[in-house]
Amino acid sequence: MNNKVLLSGLITILIISLMGFGSPKDVKAKDVKAEGTSKSSDFVIEDGVLKKYKGSATEVIIPDGVIEIGGGEALANNGLNYNNTITKVVIPDSVTKIGMCAFYMSSGLSEINIPENVTTIGSGAFSNCDSLSEIRIPESTTTIGSHAFSFCSNLSKIYIPESTTTIGGDAFLGTPWLKAKEAESDLVIVNNVLISARNARGEVTVPEGVTKLAGSSMSSAITKVTLPESLIEIGEYAFSGCGKLEEVYMKDNVEIIGDGAFERCKSLEVLRLSNKLTEIGDIFSYANGCKNLKELEIPASVKKIHENTFISCAKSFTILVHENSAAHKYAKENNVRYKVIGADGKIQTPTYTLVTVKKGDSLWKISNKYLGEGNRFKEIIKLNNLKNTTIHVGQKLKIPVK
Repeated sequence: MNNKVLLSGLITILIISLMGFGSPKDVKAKDVKAEGTSKSSDFVIEDGVLKKYKGSATEVIIPDGVIEIGGGEALANNGLNYNNTITKVVIPDSVTKIGMCAFYMSSGLSEINIPENVTTIGSGAFSNCDSLSEIRIPESTTTIGSHAFSFCSNLSKIYIPESTTTIGGDAFLGTPWLKAKEAESDLVIVNNVLISARNARGEVTVPEGVTKLAGSSMSSAITKVTLPESLIEIGEYAFSGCGKLEEVYMKDNVEIIGDGAFERCKSLEVLRLSNKLTEIGDIFSYANGCKNLKELEIPASVKKIHENTFISCAKSFTILVHENSAAHKYAKENNVRYKVIGADGKIQTPTYTLVTVKKGDSLWKISNKYLGEGNRFKEIIKLNNLKNTTIHVGQKLKIPVK
């Protein structure tokens, strides 16, 4: 599976999953003359957030009172990252968050403490810290972001408490610790989060107890996946690049499916969604959809669908919608092929779909585009009770189903 950097906004800040967070060789680390221990004047601190380290010491002692390290733009040089001089960092108990890319590519960093008050370790926080060999996550930490420790080539000992229940995609990718875990089992599960199934092949059954599939966690060699009743969330890009995957069956407790979850699943033919889903995002990812997926039932529980969710699916792709549901309305308004499931559970045959008139449109052009023949425009006139061929921009027309 590819690795790539996903820079998300305020909520999904930095998800480094499939584009290549980058080998440390891609960016040259800061090369400065070492000066022993840091001084208080070396730090730029704003409202408790450590924004910049300006010193050149090998041992950095972060001042007490700092509550967050980093917090700047993704991959921005804060003096603590891109640094091959720093070997030791002492973090005060006042710190509650280590921000994204805070120590990214600090290749000389071999010793750091994460104090008991830290609740969040941001995406890419320690990625490519090649000299780290051991890390202990405190009991206070509930969240480890995507790629937080990825490509730490000597990190063989990682202690994760049971309190850490949110683990982002590829958080430990490329570490000796994860490689050892993968050698022991095809499915690596930490605190009920499946963080890696990269060695899995063929048909896979995720065991009961697993509540989340971490982003970018699944193997490209799997063909069928059965998910457990306990599963609540499928992370972003979880199945991305699973080109042999044909069938996915999920139970009715799944509430969240991340964007790109089924990106580039070119062989996917069967996808069974949960009846607890309330929103469907860009799960196939724009321009990288599932070309073999012929139809998909949208549960009545779904209230919102991303406008581009099905844009890259095959032209013959059809969604099955429940009568008068949000998906039913979505299909009619977005010219998505659909079939209606009536109150009796039987599939009805739709008679028309809705199309919005755009600038330059004519009845002949619309008929030619949607019905395959321009001279069928009279069918549109009849279905919409039009008095003549005059139409206007923004007007919604019923188009007979082919």
